[in-house]
Order: sequence, then C-alpha cells, then structure tokens
Amino acid sequence: MRVILRDDVVGLGDIGQEVNVKAGYARNYLIPHELAIEAGAKKASAVAHQMKQIEKRKNQKKVECEKVADKLRDIELPQELRVSSSGKVFGSVTNRMIAEALQAEGFEIDRRRVLLAEPIKKLGVHFVGVKLHPEVQVQLKVKVVEKAATAEEEQAEADQLKAKLDEGSDQNASNSEEEGIESEDISEQEEVSE
Repeated sequence: MRVILRDDVVGLGDIGQEVNVKAGYARNYLIPHELAIEAGAKKASAVAHQMKQIEKRKNQKKVECEKVADKLRDIELPQELRVSSSGKVFGSVTNRMIAEALQAEGFEIDRRRVLLAEPIKKLGVHFVGVKLHPEVQVQLKVKVVEKAATAEEEQAEADQLKAKLDEGSDQNASNSEEEGIESEDISEQEEVSE
C-alpha cells in the first residue's frame, strides 16, 4: 500500500515522502496515529490539500531542527569509560548512551538518529553525526574520558591473563610429555629391530 508520510517515522521515511508499506501496518498504525495518509487517485484533491500542509510542517520542522543543530554544535558531550591500570578499556560508548546524555542536556533525540557506525572503544575526542531532519545533520563532539576501573574489574582482568598463561604452560607441558613418550617408543623400536 502506498502512503505519504505526514511526519518523520524512524526506519521508514521522512515527512512528505511516499513509501510502500504493508496494508495492515498502514491501516492499523500509520493512518490512525496520523503519521501517514493513503496515496490514491480516489482522494486526489484531499491528498493535494494535505500535501500543502505537510510541506508547510516540513519547512517549520526544518527551521526548528536548524536551531537545535546550532545548539548541538557548541556542545561537548562527556562520556566516561572504565580503564584498567594496564590501559584496557572496559565497555564502549553506544548511540543509546549518547542519546541518553543528550536527553540529560535537554535535547529529545531518538537513539536511531545518532549515526554511529560502531561503538566508540577508545579514549579521546570523537565526532558523531546526528540526523535531526532529512536536510539537517550535525556533527556532535563526544569526549570519551577515563574512569578508574573498580577492583573487581581489575581482578577479573588479572584472572583472565593468569588463565591464558596457565593455558599456554599446560599446552607446552603436554606437548613435551608427548614428545618424551614418542622418543621412548622410537628407542624401543630401534632395540627390537637390532
């Protein structure tokens, strides 16, 4: 079913866009929630009138988004990651965390609007895209800073390292035992052949 979106629907399309969706999704969700109108020849004059309203709302929303973008450009969003004494980073900064931090700053931005290809796993300053409108995208400055790791995390890292070392020494010991058995077998076979 072809519908024209009356508002931005994340994951589907932007305001004023004509999209093809399943009939049930359109009739049961999009149209009753006034997120879309049916695109059809039956209601051509009504659709044309609503398209004018949609374009007007789209322009208003663009102006609002540009104002928000100007505010976001000036913000440096701090995020903390736990770091062990050996420099290992625990966790990462995700688009959900960035959206929550923006909400704490007073900006209502859906996490799906935060354009993060992969979670941030390094300390330092990173620039993250935020798509506020189809025509308005802003680069947000995210500063990832160090937060001391807890004693439990430090202990878990030490245990992991110890387990790897023990595993490596166990493999070396079993390899040397196997070589010893093989050398005994070879010497016994030589004695038998003589």
